[in-house]
Amino acid sequence: MTGIILPEETRVDFVALKVANLTLVSQWYQQVARLDLLRQNGSTIYLGTRLNQQVLVVLHQITGLQAQQPVTGLDHFAILLPNPGALGAAYRIVAKDQTVTTAFQTGYREGFIAHDPEGNGVAFTIDRAIEQYQEERQYNWEDETLQSIDPATIGEHAARKYDRLPSGTTIGYVQFRVSDLPATSHYLEQGLGFREKTSHDPNEVFLAAGDYRHHIGINLRLDAKLALPTPDMYGLDYVSFILPDQHAMENILMNLDAAGLTDYDYNKDNQFLMIAGPNRLTLWFRVA
Repeated sequence: MTGIILPEETRVDFVALKVANLTLVSQWYQQVARLDLLRQNGSTIYLGTRLNQQVLVVLHQITGLQAQQPVTGLDHFAILLPNPGALGAAYRIVAKDQTVTTAFQTGYREGFIAHDPEGNGVAFTIDRAIEQYQEERQYNWEDETLQSIDPATIGEHAARKYDRLPSGTTIGYVQFRVSDLPATSHYLEQGLGFREKTSHDPNEVFLAAGDYRHHIGINLRLDAKLALPTPDMYGLDYVSFILPDQHAMENILMNLDAAGLTDYDYNKDNQFLMIAGPNRLTLWFRVA
């Protein structure tokens, strides 16, 4: 049992990716995923929603290496849209760029998965009860079982006017590929305070902040044959999370020290915590 529980107000801040072709990948996120270009600083581009200046994806161009075999890291991250109309419109736009073969629903979530030009998985999702908060009990928030659905049915509810991601769009969850499931889930639970949810698949663990009702989650998917990436490989750089207050940050730091976990770097002045956990997954935490 973990010594702390990560506050349910914790949010995914943004996902940072290392890319080979900044222009190509940035254009895909703007033209297909419909994120706005918020700013560019040399070889780094920040994309998100313009109305509230919310950064969702950071792209950093490096001179790196393409993995020659499957490695641990990002399987996909989820862009959580505010309503079914936005999800349907997103599907119609993405389907013009690529054939969508994976669409799904769980006890409370619905969406589809696409891939950017360098193969990073991007899910577009909604919480199925998002417009019916008074009826949340109809949805099974503990049911993480994926059921395949016909992708075309998602496009049936497309909003007529949809050019950019609407305000209120966030990163809903991230799914990692790992080669050591027990070590990774133990680290995230015991060190950081994520809570494991019930899973019927022995090769997958779902971790949540709070009860996940409109809160963040991390999926861990086991593949024991995966190699470990090197820092100069393209793909996931890190995932950034927002903590609700300084007290939450202090609890994590005390808990990491108590658990004997020392592979982190904390910048007290800027209130940034960088953690290099198992499977070379890098997580950042900052205070809102």
